[in-house]
Amino acid sequence: MDTEQSEIRQQPRLFDIAAHAGVSLATVSRVINNTAQVSQPTRERVLAAINTLGYSATLSRAKSASPARYPVALLIPDILNPYFAEIVRGVEEENELEGLSLLLFHTAEDSEREERTLRKLVNADVAGVIVFGSRLPSYVLTQFQQESKLPLVVINRQIDNQHIACVLVDSEQATRRATRYLTNLGHRRIAFLSGPAASESSLTRRRGIEQALAEVDTTLPRQWIVPGYPNIEGGFQSMTTLLGSGDPPSAVLVYNDLMALGALHAIRSRGLEVPRHISVIGFDDITMAAHANPPLTTIVQPKNRMGRLAVQLLMRMGQDEQQPGEGYMLLESPLIIRESTARPLEK
Repeated sequence: MDTEQSEIRQQPRLFDIAAHAGVSLATVSRVINNTAQVSQPTRERVLAAINTLGYSATLSRAKSASPARYPVALLIPDILNPYFAEIVRGVEEENELEGLSLLLFHTAEDSEREERTLRKLVNADVAGVIVFGSRLPSYVLTQFQQESKLPLVVINRQIDNQHIACVLVDSEQATRRATRYLTNLGHRRIAFLSGPAASESSLTRRRGIEQALAEVDTTLPRQWIVPGYPNIEGGFQSMTTLLGSGDPPSAVLVYNDLMALGALHAIRSRGLEVPRHISVIGFDDITMAAHANPPLTTIVQPKNRMGRLAVQLLMRMGQDEQQPGEGYMLLESPLIIRESTARPLEK
């Protein structure tokens, strides 16, 4: 019995074979189980890896040879933000159709924690990895994919690597349209609560605002670009800082809806009214945005669809149906006009 247990412990995993052959877990499974057609060169690479590593399908049977039984790993930055909850729901709904389970990791807006989580997943038996709103440099994500050979989908981040799929909204065009809406109302004094200052999403949204302001020969003053933690308290603090400058804008675009809710509170605490004194536009269209006081004008992100698309791309990659570079999905984000925006007061 001890000898048999020792053999099982030393048994290479499907991941090891996939990494050795340079293919996906799904391809290894198809070769072992002969469940679908695999090209002859690929089959020979897998069989050679099996022979080299000494893999025994008989010893491994109890572990299940199908990657479809492995969970999808999903990394999200803030488990308390309802925006991410809707992404998770989309992932889970698509997982249900694919017969997959979910491993959820909360990285708490902490890039070091995110990197530690990815390191743990390098040798994990997972069907693939979905990373949302990563704060890590692109090369770290690229290195993870190269080392793990796992299908990797990144949401709301553009990674210029043909082996990484990306699902994101066109934030630049979205904020450009939102800013045009404000300038068409007559606003010229427009500020930006930018969220995490160095994040790609923040920089992209800022570019859209600046482009629309340039169309009406105005600019986004540096003192009106106020970063903050992307939650309600962060929005309250950022808006308080902006209002304390002594030179308040007539309108403000906000990094996300949670920050916008905090901004509404900060404006009211100063005895000002939205939108009479300051118009506010959020980003995400979380459920509570429609029930804010006043109901929040915001840019929609198709959250459920983004989660489902991420799983679909992951499965295509895992089944070798996705060609390198085909996984770039750029989605539209329309503006929902509610009661937090109006024409500026005449001065």
